[in-house]
Amino acid sequence: MKLPNFRRYLDFGSRHSSFNERNQLIASGIGKEHSWILDIGSNLGETCNFLASKGHFVVGVEKFEKEHKIACARSAPGTAYMQTSVTPEFIQSTLQWDAILLLSVLHRIYAFEGEEFMRSVLRACGEKTDRLFIEGSTRRARYTDQGSPAPSFTDFDPADAEKWHREVLRSELGDRWQVSPARVLAHSKSEPHRLFFHAEKTAG
Repeated sequence: MKLPNFRRYLDFGSRHSSFNERNQLIASGIGKEHSWILDIGSNLGETCNFLASKGHFVVGVEKFEKEHKIACARSAPGTAYMQTSVTPEFIQSTLQWDAILLLSVLHRIYAFEGEEFMRSVLRACGEKTDRLFIEGSTRRARYTDQGSPAPSFTDFDPADAEKWHREVLRSELGDRWQVSPARVLAHSKSEPHRLFFHAEKTAG
């Protein structure tokens, strides 16, 4: 298949300095061979392809057509891609997953659809898996550039942003979920740091 000519998209991973580190953290935290993984906001499919190369089966969901076309053109064995908007109803309609990825996407859902909608997506994900990998932004503009009000953490403050994200996770996932301490990952010139969370549902 011929790759679509969207050159500015193709260096996505190289523009985010912890991209490979983040992928390795996910791979090491999956905990089960041949897992079925849902990647929400899969962008160009690079993380999907990486996890498929480790023997997992990955379904990527992407809202935007250009990114979806590139992901399909570059798809690896063990991956599949859908172009659709992510809603709580969509997530609830799927089967159970060994893991769900929300990488650089919760703040975009917040920006486009508002905080309550973002929270409802997170709740739906928590009902469909026992393992979540979440990347959170420390830059408030990532939440507000479509007109949504700003979250209450201090801009570019990883500790304050972690506190805000933890409260969201606790509120929407509930007490059965254990959230690991956030990994502060280097990101980009415009946003020096991102937060990476690994959350697992405990027995009981």
